[in-house]
Amino acid sequence: MNSFLKIKKQILLLSALSLLILTSYPGQSIAQEDDKERFINLGLISISDLYSLPSKTNTIVFRIKNNTARTISQIYGWVYMYDKGPDGKGTNFVLLNNPHRGGNIIKGAPHRPGTISEWNFPLVREPFIANQEIGYTLRVHTRSIFFSSIESGNKTEP
Repeated sequence: MNSFLKIKKQILLLSALSLLILTSYPGQSIAQEDDKERFINLGLISISDLYSLPSKTNTIVFRIKNNTARTISQIYGWVYMYDKGPDGKGTNFVLLNNPHRGGNIIKGAPHRPGTISEWNFPLVREPFIANQEIGYTLRVHTRSIFFSSIESGNKTEP
């Protein structure tokens, strides 16, 4: 009976220690959203309404949030340039990329569940950087999102 109490005490101690370790371990930090940044929920992913146009390369960078329970390996999307109308709606949409060429993850690799990563998409034509009346948007179909076939158990710290 005495050995049973010792075993029970050890199990209780081990479970308390493991619970303490799990709650204090930060794991993979989830990127925080900016106050000015608004994410448009598309189901599997959410796309930020803010984008950047790097001056050295002919690409556009979007921040994408992974809403799934799996790691995203590839995203194929359509990048459109449009005229911003006075009523806030876009007109005259022009496709700027080859949708058969997927985006490249540049910040936040691998794109784990619940995290925000930056993806760049190569453009076919030069974007208008200085024009405030021009906007850019990314459209992604749910079947254009591909996931890793093997989930790694190792989580990398950013």
